[in-house]
Amino acid sequence: MKKDLMRLFLELNIGEDAIKKIECIRSSQPARKVRSSRKNVSGCYPSQKMGVTIQFESRTLELAAIYEKEFDSTVIEYYDQPEIFLIRYQNKGRNIGHYYTPDFFVIQKDWIGYEEWKSEKELSNLVLKYPNRYIMDEAGAFRCPPAEEYAKACGLSFRIRTSDEIDWILQRNIRFLEDYLIGDNAEVSPTRKDLIINLVAEKPGTSLERLLNMNLDFCADDIYHLLAQHEIYADIKATLITDFDKFSIYQSKESADAFYNMSNANVKDILNVSTLNIYPLQPLLWSAEPCTILSINDSSISIMNGEREVKIPHALFERLYQEGTIKPLIDSNNESIASEEVIDIILSASPKSLEEANRKYSILQSHWNGVSLVELKVSPRTYRDWVKKYKDAENHFGNGFIGLISKRNNQGNRERKLSSEVIELMDEYIKEKYENPRSSNLNSIYKRFYQECIDKGWNPPSFVTFWKESKKRPIHVQTEKRKGPKAAYDTEKFYFEIETTTPRHGDFPYQICHLDHTELDIELICSDTLENLGRPWLSLLVDAYSRRVLAFYLTFDPPSYRSCMMVLRECVKRNSRLPKMLVVDGGKEFHSVYFDTLLAKYNVTKAQRPGAKPKFGSVCERMFGTTNTEFIHNLLGNTQIMKKVREVTKKFNPKHKAIWTFQSLHEMMEDWCYQIYDQQIHSTLGTSPRNFYENRLYKTGKREHTFVRYDELFEIMTLPSTPKQTAKVQPGQGVRINNIYYWADMLDHPEIEGQSVYVRYDPFDMSTAYAYINKYWIKLRSENFMVFENRTEKEIKIATIEIRKRMKNAGNTVPITGSIIAKFLDSLESKEILRLQHLKDKASKPLEEITAREGNQNESNVPRLQQRHLHVVKESNKISSIKTDKVNTQKFIAYEEF
Repeated sequence: MKKDLMRLFLELNIGEDAIKKIECIRSSQPARKVRSSRKNVSGCYPSQKMGVTIQFESRTLELAAIYEKEFDSTVIEYYDQPEIFLIRYQNKGRNIGHYYTPDFFVIQKDWIGYEEWKSEKELSNLVLKYPNRYIMDEAGAFRCPPAEEYAKACGLSFRIRTSDEIDWILQRNIRFLEDYLIGDNAEVSPTRKDLIINLVAEKPGTSLERLLNMNLDFCADDIYHLLAQHEIYADIKATLITDFDKFSIYQSKESADAFYNMSNANVKDILNVSTLNIYPLQPLLWSAEPCTILSINDSSISIMNGEREVKIPHALFERLYQEGTIKPLIDSNNESIASEEVIDIILSASPKSLEEANRKYSILQSHWNGVSLVELKVSPRTYRDWVKKYKDAENHFGNGFIGLISKRNNQGNRERKLSSEVIELMDEYIKEKYENPRSSNLNSIYKRFYQECIDKGWNPPSFVTFWKESKKRPIHVQTEKRKGPKAAYDTEKFYFEIETTTPRHGDFPYQICHLDHTELDIELICSDTLENLGRPWLSLLVDAYSRRVLAFYLTFDPPSYRSCMMVLRECVKRNSRLPKMLVVDGGKEFHSVYFDTLLAKYNVTKAQRPGAKPKFGSVCERMFGTTNTEFIHNLLGNTQIMKKVREVTKKFNPKHKAIWTFQSLHEMMEDWCYQIYDQQIHSTLGTSPRNFYENRLYKTGKREHTFVRYDELFEIMTLPSTPKQTAKVQPGQGVRINNIYYWADMLDHPEIEGQSVYVRYDPFDMSTAYAYINKYWIKLRSENFMVFENRTEKEIKIATIEIRKRMKNAGNTVPITGSIIAKFLDSLESKEILRLQHLKDKASKPLEEITAREGNQNESNVPRLQQRHLHVVKESNKISSIKTDKVNTQKFIAYEEF
């Protein structure tokens, strides 16, 4: 790679100083960590091309740019948040200088430099606000001259990329095929491959829907594998793959181009709307019934017929127009183009006014055709009034129908009676004194306003007028200024995505999943002592597309990395898969190094939704609400009564009504999540989550080559590590993890002693840890093994905190060791401190053992293509080590960079 880059630098005439700058960027960490804004979802993407995670600040901008670079063969390398540099420019006569961080540094075959991504709307505003920082050149491209000057001084380039450059059809198709484009793809059997290719050859341009519905000896995965391997061809820039009936497949690109050119040569002339001299809001007659054209687009024409809106294709409109079934209100000899005044009148008319005008015109037409006014139930005076208005409009506008449209009554004095000074003072009091964090009462503000008006000799308005004026202000702005952004969240404007982007729930199961935690509304008791253990925490992993619960985890501990790791274990155990994108909030449990490493190892993109914005996590939030209201609130010991705690007596306190144990609740949660909820009709989907999930997998592929095997290696990867991820091997003592030494005979080797090795420990059994030595994961035992066995990390932390507190009170600074912790745990004095925590851990411990046993039993259910050979080496002290094949070992070492 180094030689290829140097050759590229020579071809592009890159100077020595620029090469040093490039090398500095390549070897440096990102200059800053991205954050979610109020409307954007940030995160990190595990790049196969770069071998590290790449940060993105927006799902619709930077993430789209990452996908573009990841699968663009001309892009050699790209780096996020490359460096911070100073830019200078003038704004409103002032010299301004500040630090600036571009989004990417890109090395392409024909271009090297910094890249900034912004939306077209944002850039248009910035051009007006900072005309010397952002400009639009003669070609219509946006530029940033200050940043270009810095890049030029370094011998590099700078460019601005906009949202309009993103091809969203290509983006969605790349993300759909990503599993087949990267990684260890399974080969399609020759029989299936020949069958699919022959079917496409027999009927070029056959739709994906037709292939999937043939029910022959191949599946959707085989088709997508062949597309990714270029064995068959489809234009992924033209049509979405998920439009199965429109997505055409050919033998090759040449075959597709030939059929496209042939079909274009046979295209007949289609309707040209302009030749018919029709325009929006033009009055027409359709089978003698008056109607109005509402709008005209590329595919259809919308017509308002009475109270109904009808959309008809261009071809049908042309035929009806030529037959005379549809015709304009005025004769063809007297056709005239509607003036701006006519269009304004029609545009300002309400649907009711247009409906009334159509009724009047229908009555006039009927009378002119011989129907009497008595039959039409219209008085002669009314008829004469309509005829006069019709003729006056025909003479003035060239269109009598305009005269039949009712005009608004503009009579009366509509000017405000209050003086401009009073109105200005009233606005000032509302904006500055009422809309502020003090949240003052409106009545008290009015009294101050009233007194100031009297002092100035003005006639003050009534309180009702003052109140109505305050209500004219946007409620979101008012609430945000008085109570803060979190209180105003419910009234926040909903930002619709006008442009076509990737769907927020994905195109197929596992593409986007949400992980979150909540404290359940129920009190639990200990199965042995019947003592109240409190409320448990529930962690849910929900598939956004099918709304299916992929995994759950119950614990008494507040949300932590343990909850995250265990729910991912459960997902792999049940489904043999992990999400493509995992959406989480800003909780610290989602941002640990080992959690990020696990996601990167298995190619999972992590996306962080904005803080205090529950609508971004609506999939999980709704599931939490459904679980509580339809399941938990129907059990004894539920805590919904505690919302009004002052009304609760001792007899009705949920703590005294609790009868459910942790294990019994866990069993019921399994039935609720995986059976009852999974098979009931979902109001949004129109079917059950399970049916929706299975039907979509049939079309989008099971993607078995991405399956994750639930084995001991995966269990080790879901274990936490130290902050450094490594520990030094101390001669004769082993490695120290959380103040405890761990040992195995393999550590007693001259080449290993004194070296730093990768380590992991079991948070549910602190007597066990693992060390990565010579491409093996070695199982280690702790000192005082019998004391620490089955002790959780939570218990060790509680004990450590208590010991530190005692030593501090005694003025003792002796370092805490494993022996001190062991003696404390074994002492009578500590039992009361750790008793409740031990009961909670004991309640959930059997479930972990069940999970492990079920995981081992399910290994036989993992697809054969994922059955990788596993060697277990047993030491003389019965400590096992795990040796994976060469591919797995290399992958782990590479991904430690994450």
